[in-house]
Amino acid sequence: MQTQSAYPLIEDPLPFPLFNENFFSEYSQDKKLIGNLNQEMLHLNHKCSYKWLNQPRNEWNFENDIRILVITWNMHGMIPNHSLKRLFNIDILYHDIIVIGTQECQRSIVTSIFCESKNEWEVKLQNELGKSYIKVQSASLNAMHIIVFAHKSLIPKIRNGFMGIVGNKGGIAVSVNIDDKIFLFINSHLESGQNSESKRQTQFSKLETHFQNQVFSNHNHVQYDYLIWTGDFNSRIDENISPQTIKTHSDFFGWLGKDQMYLSRHNKLNYQSQFQEGMIFFPPTYKLLQNYNSWSLDQDFRIPGWCDRILYKENKKMTIQSTSQSFKDMTSKLKLQNYDANFDILGSDHRPVFAQFTVAI
Repeated sequence: MQTQSAYPLIEDPLPFPLFNENFFSEYSQDKKLIGNLNQEMLHLNHKCSYKWLNQPRNEWNFENDIRILVITWNMHGMIPNHSLKRLFNIDILYHDIIVIGTQECQRSIVTSIFCESKNEWEVKLQNELGKSYIKVQSASLNAMHIIVFAHKSLIPKIRNGFMGIVGNKGGIAVSVNIDDKIFLFINSHLESGQNSESKRQTQFSKLETHFQNQVFSNHNHVQYDYLIWTGDFNSRIDENISPQTIKTHSDFFGWLGKDQMYLSRHNKLNYQSQFQEGMIFFPPTYKLLQNYNSWSLDQDFRIPGWCDRILYKENKKMTIQSTSQSFKDMTSKLKLQNYDANFDILGSDHRPVFAQFTVAI
């Protein structure tokens, strides 16, 4: 499903396809792909793939780019007692920056109001990543948490930024300055419910405005360069799907075309139309059984959704102000290389979603 290119991918103008109207015309007529995706969604037997496996760090340097792994996961109020080795693949996979945004982290939303600490989760992450990765920045609010780790070789190039907080069914953010480039990482948990898409878009636009203003004021009136947004956006399939339908029938492209976030972005109804997202080649990540890859079809049934997403954009305004280039002429330095979901990581009714980026520094 994905084109595996030899490194360096930084020369590729579009390493990974984007989720937009062009996708359906390019891929939805591929009968073999349709069959594979429908079977994966029906039986939830999706196997994710990571780029750059078994590629040592000495094959590239900071003069070219840095590699970023971004993960979002609604943890359903728990910390897994099993290893997260298959999520990070530290022994065979190298990243310069690792960002993990979680929702309902360590405790339920209600319990987190009284006990917000995510120390146990941070300790587990540090143990999983080992001594080569150092915590750069973290923030938590109620059940939300975001943390940034950097490989020790990148630490001399990093300066910390601010920690921003907005509401519980809202978002949190951290910014990190790497070699004079400002990276803004946001994690959000938006309004739930099949009929709450308009509320979610209002939340999203308010959060973006708030965090943009915070970055501007906290970085000597300089705007961010790169924004990567993780979260449980609670986007649902805008169709009345029954448990019986899920048991016997799967229509990947049909359901994805009715994804509420896609419809809103496609119709330019919200701020998300300014963001990019990788094409989705994985089944809905909600709502599943906690310890088994099967749809939750009993009394706790919910219409499936690609709730867990990663959006991104590059701020080109400041660069263009000082040059004669137009937006069309600007080459993006933040490039998506991979976008997938990991169905090997159990314990929650969501499955984690991850993205791999390269950034030219």
